[in-house]
Amino acid sequence: MSACLAQFDALLARRRLDRVAPSRARPATHQLCDPWGEPVAEFTAFPSEMALLTAAYRLQPEDWVGVLADDAHRDGLHACWRLALWRADRHGQARVQRDSGPQWISPATTQRPGARPSELRRALCASAVAQLWRTGWKLVG
Repeated sequence: MSACLAQFDALLARRRLDRVAPSRARPATHQLCDPWGEPVAEFTAFPSEMALLTAAYRLQPEDWVGVLADDAHRDGLHACWRLALWRADRHGQARVQRDSGPQWISPATTQRPGARPSELRRALCASAVAQLWRTGWKLVG
């Protein structure tokens, strides 16, 4: 009788472990890989466009990313807008760029005056991510 009880306990324990094991499984991850195939960042959930840009450009908390008018691409009365990156000065380190201007991270987009800034920023982030994909970046997983 005790052998039957021991076998029954073993079956119950195994069944309990089978139910618990999938929850302990590693969550699905997404890896951002540069054009050379090197992983740059790993995300547990599907990343937002800004998270992808932050990882791809290795943004630091002191860096500034925002929408700026690009006067070089002016189209009559319509302004051309681009997503720009200003790197913060790092004390004791050389600047990444030779010139002190912004680094443009999205293609120019023409918008009429009065466009909503939040929609413009969202559209520019989407075009910047699309530009990443065109240059060979990949999101694996």
